[in-house]
Amino acid sequence: MPLFIKSFFNKHFPARQLLIRQNGEVKHVVLTPWLQVSVLAIIFIAIVWMSVSSIRVYMQTHQISHIEQTQLDKQVQWQQKVKQQQQRYALQQEQLAELEQKQALLQGMIESLPASISKDVIKLEGELESSPINENESEFHEPLEEDKTQNKHAQNSLTSFEQRYTLLNQQYDTNFTLLAAQINQRHDAILEILQDTGLENALAQHLALSTQTTAQGGPLDILDESKIPSTFLAIADKLLLLNQLENFLTALPNTLPLPAAKYYISSNFGLRKDPMNKRRAFHKGVDLAGWHKTEIFAPADGTVRRAGRNGGYGNFIELAHKNGVVTRFGHLNKINVKKGQLVTKHDVIGLMGSTGRSTSTHLHYEVLIDDKHVNPLKITKALSRVW
Repeated sequence: MPLFIKSFFNKHFPARQLLIRQNGEVKHVVLTPWLQVSVLAIIFIAIVWMSVSSIRVYMQTHQISHIEQTQLDKQVQWQQKVKQQQQRYALQQEQLAELEQKQALLQGMIESLPASISKDVIKLEGELESSPINENESEFHEPLEEDKTQNKHAQNSLTSFEQRYTLLNQQYDTNFTLLAAQINQRHDAILEILQDTGLENALAQHLALSTQTTAQGGPLDILDESKIPSTFLAIADKLLLLNQLENFLTALPNTLPLPAAKYYISSNFGLRKDPMNKRRAFHKGVDLAGWHKTEIFAPADGTVRRAGRNGGYGNFIELAHKNGVVTRFGHLNKINVKKGQLVTKHDVIGLMGSTGRSTSTHLHYEVLIDDKHVNPLKITKALSRVW
């Protein structure tokens, strides 16, 4: 061993003696410089090893904590995505329910349209389906490439749903707007005609009767109006009113009670010179001249109020129709109905003749509304404009 090293150990680690007393005996233990150095080296190595081990354990623990935190962050993000998708799915379900109610209302209105309104304006194509949520999406897992592809497809599907939803809503808006225009046009035309013919009171009576509960019923299949715009519901109400007007029209004597080619007007309604005494007189109906025994039919559904001889009318029939409308038929050759009998439009009720106060074969025809005589030609001409 080199001398300077030996001198260094002897100087810094001189030999030391330890006295150990045990059972009354004293023992001397000499700690040589090499022993001291070896013990210190072992202690130093142990400290270094423990330090390195501690650092490694700390780093591993920190790395594990970082991985765990990363996983927790990813799980939170995934749960947020699942929650967002669930919210979007719930919104889609709500939108689907809204579209279904709009479709149900539109379909019901189409089925209820009167013949005067064309159904060809309604054009609605395509169906809309929501994007269902995967049953396992609520469970967190590490997104794979396949999952990313599925997420991309889901986003594309969501975009497609939103686009289709917007398109269908636009189509519904267009269809209801077109329907509203036709319904309003028909509604206004009927009201104008009824005002011109003095049938406002009869219409009011009809609408009042229609609000009363009659023989009606059936299973309840109600619409969820909370999912339908109020503008659409207003259009539906206007259609219901229009159908009442149409029903009112069908109950009116909108035609003359003779085939068009089998008569001519021989005397108009109003002031005229009486054919018998040539004096001024008021003619309460119109005279329709034709061949003897020409068939006379009911101009609307009604009930026979009178049937038989009636003074200057000769053989006479009086029909009571709905809403205070009455028609009368005079100078008949033959009466085919009896008092109290129900007749439908175009039923043959008698034959043309010249009985009573008459100069030749013809039909004396009257129309009364609320017991007031009106011009039958004006009524039929006006009503023909809405049929």
